[in-house]
Amino acid sequence: MDYLSPTSRKRLPAAIQKLSDKEQAVFVMLRMRRDESRISRELKVSPDDARRMIKNVQDALVKSGRVDLIQNPVFFPIDQPGAAGSDENVRAFDPPSGDMDVADRIALDQFYTVLKSSLEQMPKDGRRLLGLWFNDEMKAKDILIFYKNIGVPISSEKSIHETTEQDVFYALEKNIRNLLEIVRSNMKDKQPGLTPSVLRAVLNETGV
Repeated sequence: MDYLSPTSRKRLPAAIQKLSDKEQAVFVMLRMRRDESRISRELKVSPDDARRMIKNVQDALVKSGRVDLIQNPVFFPIDQPGAAGSDENVRAFDPPSGDMDVADRIALDQFYTVLKSSLEQMPKDGRRLLGLWFNDEMKAKDILIFYKNIGVPISSEKSIHETTEQDVFYALEKNIRNLLEIVRSNMKDKQPGLTPSVLRAVLNETGV
């Protein structure tokens, strides 16, 4: 049984890609703040098996220096990529917070269905900008060059020739928040835990 799509699997950290399909699914669930009992139920495995797979994921992330991916907090502002002086060394492991996130109240497949339909409702220019950032993994400088080459403004507030890299970050954040509002409106139960940071992390792993 495939727990993740091939596209989603390609976006996983290298250390997680080496693990089994179920352990890869466990990683995604830990990212979404599911606890051990929820993971056990969703994967239809025993609590002992869930605990073992969680430990395997934790160990893999600790060894690769990426345990921050399942720590709390794990999300960073989109307008501060690669901030100078950021500590990229291995951090002491701290188990995920017991305060469960929005994903503890929403089934993963239901959320992705809502996200997909919400993306389809976004204006084409907004989807294109998010796609360049999350799918093509272009930097702000490259996105700016792309828009200048096609002669299309990133924002209605400035011409493309007056637009700066900071404006690219501003436009990205604005479109993430716009998408968040659409997602919230499409969800039957309003989830205050669904924040721009959570949505940003999901898009980092799934793409647009």
